[in-house]
Amino acid sequence: MKSGRFLERPMLTPADESEESLPAIFYRDDFVLLTDDIKCWIVRIEDISLLEACRNFTLVHFPDGKLLSRRSLGHCERRLDDSIFFRASRGCIVNLSRVKQIRLSKDGGLIFVLRDEKEVVLSRRQTVLFRTTRGL
Repeated sequence: MKSGRFLERPMLTPADESEESLPAIFYRDDFVLLTDDIKCWIVRIEDISLLEACRNFTLVHFPDGKLLSRRSLGHCERRLDDSIFFRASRGCIVNLSRVKQIRLSKDGGLIFVLRDEKEVVLSRRQTVLFRTTRGL
């Protein structure tokens, strides 16, 4: 497993350095620099399929592998476009464009099946939120 930095803070101009300024949001066609101690990757935001909490770090899944970011899942969530990414549970954020299929679980919850066949179970609260905000 690789460790690295995800969604680094953008370069700020003196006018932007106020504590009230919000970090930039990354959208579908934007690129992000992912680094570990040896390599760097430039990854399109849309190519990130899944972000998983791993203590105070975030495991980022993308086509060339996965990387352990030194940022928390909450920090990453604040930087991602919520029209593309959905918080499936306390420990997981899913790229909705990477969802191949949505299934019902036995208890009535939802399960996202990603293109790489990984399954992500939504929490009860997030199932209700997904159905109300994204359902017809």
